[in-house]
Amino acid sequence: MAVDREEIAETIRDSGHRATYQRILIYEALWNAGSHPTVAEIYEYAQEQDPSISLATVYKALQLFSHIGLAQELATTEGGIRYDPTINLHVHLVCKKCGKIIDHESQSIKALVTQIAEERNFLPENSTFNIEGICPECQDK
Repeated sequence: MAVDREEIAETIRDSGHRATYQRILIYEALWNAGSHPTVAEIYEYAQEQDPSISLATVYKALQLFSHIGLAQELATTEGGIRYDPTINLHVHLVCKKCGKIIDHESQSIKALVTQIAEERNFLPENSTFNIEGICPECQDK
């Protein structure tokens, strides 16, 4: 999926931050580095595009993206952090053997979150749902 650079830049500017070339490039790296990449994977992808980008810049950009709603941090079962640019409500299926994270959108989960929020007169801003288990590939091994 291609990243709409202008849309990302506008979101960053609307949050009161500068939409620098490096931030846009790092966001593209987040989208293109693979499913739920680590900082190292995002950094490696960004370095291929522009070797002048530092690891510190990648960390700072990812913190900003998480803060302004362009990405979410995912704590892994191994104690690490992965990043997800998909910020709409969805479930993560986390394989306990290989660490793979699979996105799954569910209308049932969305309806449940809406129901719970309405029952409690609560305005949800973010929800994270992880289901840990064994992925199909690891089950076949």
